[in-house]
Amino acid sequence: MNATAALYGLLKAEPEYRRLFKRCCEISPARIRSQAWQFGDELLGRGYRFNQEELEDALLTLARKVLPETSAAAWDSEWADQLLKHALARMQEHYAGLSVEEELALDLSGQGPHHDRMVSAGLENDPAAFRAALREWERAGVEALKSAQTRPGAA
Repeated sequence: MNATAALYGLLKAEPEYRRLFKRCCEISPARIRSQAWQFGDELLGRGYRFNQEELEDALLTLARKVLPETSAAAWDSEWADQLLKHALARMQEHYAGLSVEEELALDLSGQGPHHDRMVSAGLENDPAAFRAALREWERAGVEALKSAQTRPGAA
């Protein structure tokens, strides 16, 4: 069972969690994400184990489907910006070690398709797809950075 289905079952069965979900959704997307642990603990007690990202994405998916007029159903550009900043910081760790020659040889074109998927996910208000595309975008960037360091003739 995926996280969205498990959460839907929990919300359907438990009025207390429906109320919590609705209150959080009315406040903001950040609020529903910050309470993901609470839903996760309850699901764990019912035999379902999901990581934090799965729960956050599932809660936001449910917000869009069940409570589309709430704040949590809207695209959270601040959240996306923070995820992107963290990815860039991790890439910067690799970039800092490049020589001038390696910098000039750097080819980040492999990130292009993932960037396009990130943009599409943002336009479609799909946090799970955005997170997945960002993860691949970062992976492609780190691979390019490592490749630039190990390329024959690099300093």
